[in-house]
Amino acid sequence: MLSSEENIRYQKQLKLPEWGLEKQLLLQKSNILVVGAGGLASSALMYLAAAGIGHIHIIDGDLVELSNLARQVLFSQNDIGQYKVDVAVQRLSEQNPSISVSGQNEFLNPENALSLISGFDLVVDCTDSFEARYLINDACVSLNKPFVYAAIHSWEGLLSVCNAKQSNGELGPTYRCLFPEEPGKMEIPTCDEVGVMGFLPGIIGLFQAKEVIFYLAGKESKCNGSLMRWDSRDMTFHFFKVQRTKQAESSIFPKKFQADEVREISVNELNEQLANQIITSVLDVREDYELDLAKLDGVLHIPMALIPQNIHLIPKNLSIAVMCHHGMRSASVIRYLQQEHQFENLYNVTGGIEAWAREVDGSVGRY
Repeated sequence: MLSSEENIRYQKQLKLPEWGLEKQLLLQKSNILVVGAGGLASSALMYLAAAGIGHIHIIDGDLVELSNLARQVLFSQNDIGQYKVDVAVQRLSEQNPSISVSGQNEFLNPENALSLISGFDLVVDCTDSFEARYLINDACVSLNKPFVYAAIHSWEGLLSVCNAKQSNGELGPTYRCLFPEEPGKMEIPTCDEVGVMGFLPGIIGLFQAKEVIFYLAGKESKCNGSLMRWDSRDMTFHFFKVQRTKQAESSIFPKKFQADEVREISVNELNEQLANQIITSVLDVREDYELDLAKLDGVLHIPMALIPQNIHLIPKNLSIAVMCHHGMRSASVIRYLQQEHQFENLYNVTGGIEAWAREVDGSVGRY
């Protein structure tokens, strides 16, 4: 429910006949990732925070520069030299203390994209490079995540809601359906080369915020399944209907696994991935008495029968190995979490702690 302060804060939108408390609560429980903290994000973030999105996470590795200030209105002269993410998190937290805002000072890359995006309901693409756009697309397609794409060029802006569930229940087109092949670095000049007026990313960023709010609240939009083009010179909108094509499955990542599929990891692979911090958490689903017989240090212990009451303790944004005695109970737990709670980050330890004691660490007890 909303607090008394939130009821006052959101009173104008709550009065809308097509909005009301139900839609506001959908925003409150939403968890989104915004990639990029530049011109598009400056306006999108402020209105997403003001609208009451429950949790906003921002990733960008850039510092604020003087040349940003004419269009990136989230920043001021005193912010020059600071990380954009740090400034954005502080400003948005001050703007709306009722929501959670977090961030990281790095760029999205092929190594962190899947693990990061897997923990969010929706991604907002506020990037300015084709490399980043295709990366976001491929990770979202692999994970079955929707994302709101936008781009600007000269006097025009583009916008689309990609890989999103449509009114017929089917997934809509992806960025690769719109633009099947990544252009060469010299084919399309950047804003640094062509120039841009500050209002353009501001307006298109506002459109992005609108599409995010509509999608999270379950409201239909013409941009879901279409590419919108807006020309600021004559104020015209054009919508181009796009069908999902075989290009949707073209990706640098493998297709998302099915919810009933259990991905296995051997104890030797787990040992190596723990050492390299690829997997950082182990969930042990055995009973309490079994820990007295054999256990690993530093594991998250939740007996199988208590998993439903403790879902909140299991992170969705980290790769997790699930372990039991021989690997059967852990496989059942994984199927349950994937099918009922949309977990996408779980690996079953083949052979369980018995295999670990036999193949990795003989000091661990066997029973």
